[in-house]
Order: sequence, then C-alpha cells, then structure tokens
Amino acid sequence: MKRARQTGNTDILKGWKDIGVYLGCSEKTAYRWWKKRDLPILTLVSRSEKAPILASKRALDAWLKGGIEHVLISSSTLTVLDKQERLLWSHEFPHALREYRPEETEWRLRIVDLEKTGERGVLFAARFLSASTPDILFYFSAEGKIVWQLEAEPPLLKRDGRPFERAWTFKHVAVATNGKEQAIWAALGNDAGWAGCVLRIRANGTASVHLANAGFVEGVCPVTLPEGDFLLVCGENNDFDRAFAALLGAYDPSATSVSGERLVYRFANSPTGQPRMYILFPTTELIRARKRPYGHALHITEHRDGVIIEVETGEGGAHFRYHFAKNLEPRYVFPSGNHEFIHDDLEKSGAISHPWDECPELNEPLSLRIWEPSSGWYERPVPWRDNPWKEVLAPKR
Repeated sequence: MKRARQTGNTDILKGWKDIGVYLGCSEKTAYRWWKKRDLPILTLVSRSEKAPILASKRALDAWLKGGIEHVLISSSTLTVLDKQERLLWSHEFPHALREYRPEETEWRLRIVDLEKTGERGVLFAARFLSASTPDILFYFSAEGKIVWQLEAEPPLLKRDGRPFERAWTFKHVAVATNGKEQAIWAALGNDAGWAGCVLRIRANGTASVHLANAGFVEGVCPVTLPEGDFLLVCGENNDFDRAFAALLGAYDPSATSVSGERLVYRFANSPTGQPRMYILFPTTELIRARKRPYGHALHITEHRDGVIIEVETGEGGAHFRYHFAKNLEPRYVFPSGNHEFIHDDLEKSGAISHPWDECPELNEPLSLRIWEPSSGWYERPVPWRDNPWKEVLAPKR
C-alpha cells in the first residue's frame, strides 16, 4: 500500500481528502476502510452532521502496521496479538486469574480506544482466584503499559456509617462510545452483603457512584435516545424482594434506588438524585414454587428495536424474557430457556398442581410495578407475546 509523504508539524489530518492522500488512496476508499476495516477516525464531540472528520497520523500508521486484534487469557497472563496473530505484548499478573465463561469474557475483555488517539488499548475487568485479592479494572495502552487501574471498592457506607466488607465484585462492564464523552459503566455487587451500585468511570480512570442500589446490579446497557444519552440497568432489590430494572440519565445527578420500608437497606451516604424510572418484576409461579424470594435479573441486551431483560424463573437456564422499548416502555414477555421443563419437573414433584399447557399464569398479562418521580408507584400490565404453548394438539398428561 503506497502512501504519499506529507510535511507539517501537526499530527492531525482534517477531512476524507487529506486522510486519503496520507494513506495513498481515494476518499471513498478511506471511508470504506473506516466502515469495514476499523480505520481509526477521531469523531468530535458534536451532534452536528457537519462536524469535521479528523484522523491522527500516528494512529493511521499503527493501523497500517496492524494494531491489537486478539486478546487471550491463560492462568495469570494476558496475551495480545495483531491481525496476523503475531505477539504484540503480554502482561503477567502477580496472582492467578479465575477461569471465565465465554459470555463473561465478552464483557470482561474489551479492545477500545478510550483516549481517543486512534490507537486501541485493552480494558480488562480482572477477577482473581484468591478471595483476598480484589477485583480490578485495568486499562492497558496499545503498547501494553498500564494507563490506570481501579479496584472494585465504591465509597458507599452502611446505614450505621461503617464501610461494607471488602467483597465488591464487577458483575458487568459496558463502554459507551457514542455519547458526549467516552464512559465506562460498571455494575457491582457486594458478595458479603446486600448492596450494589453502578460506577461511572471516565476515560482517565476516575470513578463516581452513579446509582446506589439496595441489591446487586447485574447488568448495564448504555443507550442513546432522541432526548440524549441514558443507561439501563438491572439486578435485584432486597428492600422489595424483587428483580428490578431502572432508567438513568447518563449525565443526571447520582441516584439511589427507590426506598421501601426496610431500614436496614439504607446507605449512610446515599446519593440524592432519583432514577428516571424504576421497575420491579413480579414474583412468578416457578419462583414461588421453588420457594425463592425472587428471580435474578441477570442480563440486559440492546437490539435494534429495543432491549431484552432476562429474569430467572428456575435453575438451569429457565427465565422470562421481557421486551422493552429503549426508554423502558414495556412491550411483551415470553418464557424461554428451560422454563417449560422446570415447570414439568415441579408438577411431577407436587410443587405445582397443573400441567404446563394449562398454566393459569399464562391466561392474564403479568404486572410490573413501576415508579417514576412524577407519579410514584403504579401497576402496568405486560402482555404475553403470542401463545405457542396454547397450540398443542392435545393436553399433556
């Protein structure tokens, strides 16, 4: 790939024409490489479609050579490879790392350009084998240097003013790349207690509590709406013994989950802000039959037309999938995973008195309990999507 030589002291190129000249290609080719091959383009903080297109010569040079493409974890080593799977660098941790499930590795390891230089580094939420070693979020530069590291230790205090046990863990991490600024959102839970929170982590590694919650926060999902940038979160609320979901403004004041009547689930230093919306999921039939207080809301996933929140109904992958618009407007719900089979097992054990195809829970919409600052609490029905379980040829016996 031949490249034209340019003179000048600045590292910044402006516009597709100059970028193409520097790369030795046409404007259309440079644009196609940006779309298809991750050509590093610096996008200015602006919602205007006329914002200038900028690129760093240094970043373009690194892209031509081949930057970070693959990251591997083994024992206590992080290994980073380029597009040709050649070793770029590795890092040896002083403690052994835990083994991560594939779906967990997807959020624990991210290749991302946090510093907006056009050179991608590695963001890694590390959890170690030793329980005495705290979870740590690392950001490595493209060259493998630790730019910053952040322990999972939010500055929240119990109701009596004492600190929580040093048992905070990262439950999920997401990166917002299309807002006013780069932001990392981290969901946390305290494994030795009842508390959870959401941390907003800036590109330089400084962090602040964005939501203090009376229960674990299991998932975070940044979304952009016409009104601006928002964050959807899910998890559990011990004050109400329910799974929850919430809508937060990305730049709103730090908030605290809506309080119930149990004083034990209070923070001494609660943030004074409020969520835009706070939703409690119902305690459904399988949860009651299994004598559990609630199902866990473990995942929140963005799709083109909205988001899906999975709420556990039974062990072994049984859950209800709640579909919402991206502003948490409820749409519908349906059983998924092993829900039907867990129902059958509970029927055989006598914990449930009817077969799956005659389940009365499926005859009426489920009810969500929703809180908003302007209205307080209210009930909102969420309908079932389709009814494929009603289309059996004959009842099961």
